Amino acid sequence: MMWALRSAVFPALPSFALIMNNKHILLLLALIAALMSSCYYPYPPNQNGMRGGYPDPVPGQNITSGQQSEIREAQDRVRDGEVDTDPATSAQGPTSDPPPRQDYRVAIPIPGKEGFVFNPFTNDPVDVRAIPPGTLVRDPNDPDPEHKFRVP
Repeated sequence: MMWALRSAVFPALPSFALIMNNKHILLLLALIAALMSSCYYPYPPNQNGMRGGYPDPVPGQNITSGQQSEIREAQDRVRDGEVDTDPATSAQGPTSDPPPRQDYRVAIPIPGKEGFVFNPFTNDPVDVRAIPPGTLVRDPNDPDPEHKFRVP
């Protein structure tokens, strides 16, 4: 009688065992999610040792306290505007720029493509259609600014 009353009042209510299985599944999924989120890969070992990125000092390059005080005094003199008159300790004068390089490489034309050449440094194609022959050019896609070559 009680069973009939219950099914008449709550006809769509699932059974108790099914509800408990769903709670266990949800609890298990929550536990797995918590455990997986707490898992992490350890950081890779420091390639530079334990010094925070600074390399170990080379033996024989340690500065004594006397040398350190001389360096500080020289920095103070420069900061105050005094000029060191001793030529042995003064820095070298301004140097002239090196002469421009004259022996640049010549690019190789790409067969079958008029106005395109191979960069002699990277072997990448470069468009030189609007550039006259013999002109010194640089590949805009080459990261090294010293890689200049002449158009054939």
